[in-house]
Amino acid sequence: MIKARDIIYPLIKRRVGNGESTRFWYDNWSHLGKLYTLLNAESSRLGIPLSATVASRYRDGRWALPPARTENQLALQVHLTTVVLTNEEDSNEWVIDGKQRQKYKCGEVYTYLKGPRPLVPWAKLVWFSYGIPRHSFLTWLVLLDRCPTRDRLINWGLNVVPHCLLCNTGQESRNHLFFECPYSNTIWTWIVNRCDLHLSISWEDTILQLQSLRGNKDSKRLCLLATQATIYWIWSERNTRLHHQVFKAPETLITTIDRQIRNRLQSFRYANSRASSAMTQLWFLRS
Repeated sequence: MIKARDIIYPLIKRRVGNGESTRFWYDNWSHLGKLYTLLNAESSRLGIPLSATVASRYRDGRWALPPARTENQLALQVHLTTVVLTNEEDSNEWVIDGKQRQKYKCGEVYTYLKGPRPLVPWAKLVWFSYGIPRHSFLTWLVLLDRCPTRDRLINWGLNVVPHCLLCNTGQESRNHLFFECPYSNTIWTWIVNRCDLHLSISWEDTILQLQSLRGNKDSKRLCLLATQATIYWIWSERNTRLHHQVFKAPETLITTIDRQIRNRLQSFRYANSRASSAMTQLWFLRS
């Protein structure tokens, strides 16, 4: 945090009320930034103590500052003509790209620090309304091929058996685990029938198919919800077999996916009764 203070400093704006708790030299209370740097306080502090507050510089209805001798000092005095002290206490606020915020938002700060980036074409397949957060997060990792499948572990130099944990025949990779594996294929066959999709064993073809979904937004959400749930539970089954040696039949996972989707559709019936009702009806009609 100390190393990043120069980056963070402009983001934390001090809102001046009575000025009693705002430090004159150090706090970011004016649009001019830190006055200690602006007025070169290392060589001359203009007779103002380092511990001075903004309120301490306002006496008898005027600002107690020496006559301006530099352009920066003049700019400060001009700014002070617009500052009016009140009875309210001083407070902090976030200022991101010139916009004032009363609350900290991770997304805005991350975008500010990282800089704007173009959206990837599959962004809406991962993040959508009423999705299940842990499913979306795992789908994001799978799309980036960041899950520790056995082919990646071998590439890292680990001595592991390359066989798929679900079928124990093919070599485990992202594409094999989620689409080419006979175990996964059984689950996907059920899902595509419920969602009126076309079965594919190619990861790229599946992504293109999801990107070109047609129909209303409720139908699209339902397809994405079912797809993410399938990815999540296939990966969960793979990890359960690896760590606990517990094996479930594909039909068991299908039942789990069906139950979770139904529960999710019911969970937002008060927030959006129309969407909940429409998606529930679609899911039951396709059963």
